[in-house]
Amino acid sequence: MSVTGSPAAYLAAGWSRLSRSPYWPVAGLLVALGAGLRLRQWAYARSFWSDELYVAHNLRERGYLDLLRPLAFSQSAPPGWLWLERFALEHLGAGERSLRLVPLLFGLALLPLVAALGRRLLPPLPALAALLLVAVAPFLIGYSNELKQYSAEAFCVTLLVGLALLLSRGTPSWAGASVFWSGSLVAAGFSTLSIPVAGVLGALLAARTLARPDRAWRTRWRDLGRFVAPAPAWAVVVLVVYVLFLAPGLDDAQLAAYWQGKSIYPARPLTDLPATVDWFGATYRSLAAVPFVAWSAWVVVPLLVLGAVAGRRRLSGLAVLVLLAPLAAGLAGVAVSVYPFNGRLALYAVPACLLLAALAVTPPAGVGAPGRVRWAVAVALFLALAVPQLATDVVATVHPARAFAQGGGANAADYRTALRHLDAQRRAGDLVLATTVSWNAQSWYGPPADAYVVAAGPGGCPGRTLSTLLAGRSRMWLFQATDWADVANRDVIVRLGGGGVAVTERPFSGARVVRFDLIAGTAKGSDVCLVPPPNGAGRR
Repeated sequence: MSVTGSPAAYLAAGWSRLSRSPYWPVAGLLVALGAGLRLRQWAYARSFWSDELYVAHNLRERGYLDLLRPLAFSQSAPPGWLWLERFALEHLGAGERSLRLVPLLFGLALLPLVAALGRRLLPPLPALAALLLVAVAPFLIGYSNELKQYSAEAFCVTLLVGLALLLSRGTPSWAGASVFWSGSLVAAGFSTLSIPVAGVLGALLAARTLARPDRAWRTRWRDLGRFVAPAPAWAVVVLVVYVLFLAPGLDDAQLAAYWQGKSIYPARPLTDLPATVDWFGATYRSLAAVPFVAWSAWVVVPLLVLGAVAGRRRLSGLAVLVLLAPLAAGLAGVAVSVYPFNGRLALYAVPACLLLAALAVTPPAGVGAPGRVRWAVAVALFLALAVPQLATDVVATVHPARAFAQGGGANAADYRTALRHLDAQRRAGDLVLATTVSWNAQSWYGPPADAYVVAAGPGGCPGRTLSTLLAGRSRMWLFQATDWADVANRDVIVRLGGGGVAVTERPFSGARVVRFDLIAGTAKGSDVCLVPPPNGAGRR
């Protein structure tokens, strides 16, 4: 076929040929691309960082039943996910690859799920566009390789969204209702965020059942009863999960203060419209950067708007609301200050939003100028989102140590290498110290610490000082995690150095190892306190 005319005509013709190509061969290549990007990071097996280590300590110190109690160190995770991790620890070991295998499997499973949903629900081109966005999304890749539940949240919520989309297309049935509520029940064990999303989706499907104009009122009420009949079983599970896992997290004063300090929640009542508009704008800009990793804050929302317009035309208004349900649930939670819908905690809403955004590239049905302009703008915005993310992935694949920094996510700390260096360099008789904020890394990777220390306050030390451990010592080592409380870390170094003491620092990514060569007769440590590990943790 020969093509003549403007560059837009050439582009449209090429796009048309792509849209007619067999779906599954192209989808298979995109699934393979996404899987390869995730497996590369998993194989690299970077060091655990602070939050991962806190989860790892809970897994190592507790059995299956104990994991049903509130976790230590202000951590929380759904019970099914914790049990899978505990199983992995018992049977595969405590290494980075072993404990990140569960998040990896959820991250890998998301790819064929999106491919199948796209093939069933969307036109071929937006279905492939959605799969591409999910395959290359840096945060979906990064958190498929972290000892946290975020990849499970993304998978479970996307599964429920897909079930709701399928149900929205047909007549309510016992089978459909049973599948949706059974899926919601199982998902609640692996994804706490699936609970509010399932509630919103259930409400949308119930409203749609009552609003169908093609059925008599009596039939509508009968259909509604059929749809909600399995819901009580889901509600019981939700109540148990809430009491055991969600409520303790909401009552954690330390965690609440942390999120309040991040200025995520509205600072003023929602009735203060100017302040609410400012807060909403700041929230959007934050979400556009993390977890969507858009190079401009003006890329994501226009894509969602164009996707919603195309989705209403090609699918239905209800389908658009279903795809927006995870985003709406998160925004509602942060608006009432009960859930910090921010950064990695918003990851569960990303796949559904990407499915909606991909609808924007649906080729226009007509040949009119407005349709072509809309489509051209959508394609440009789609490329503006996908291309920088793919470039980020290339850098992360070539330099996996930079993956999280590139993705804008958690710390790229290398505690493991720092502590291995300390273990290799220390000699018999050396004193090994760690600051309290470094406990989780030191006690996981070793070597054992002789004491944990903090700088003395204005009133001195409530217990013993470090000076009681220095008699007869010629050398001591101090391990510090520098990505947390480094001002306090530096204060300890200053107090132990000087006065003829030779201080040698070795920096690592997110960590520091300091060696102090002591001089006989030098008095040190009277203003450095010996303290127990934080939060009642055990010493290793």
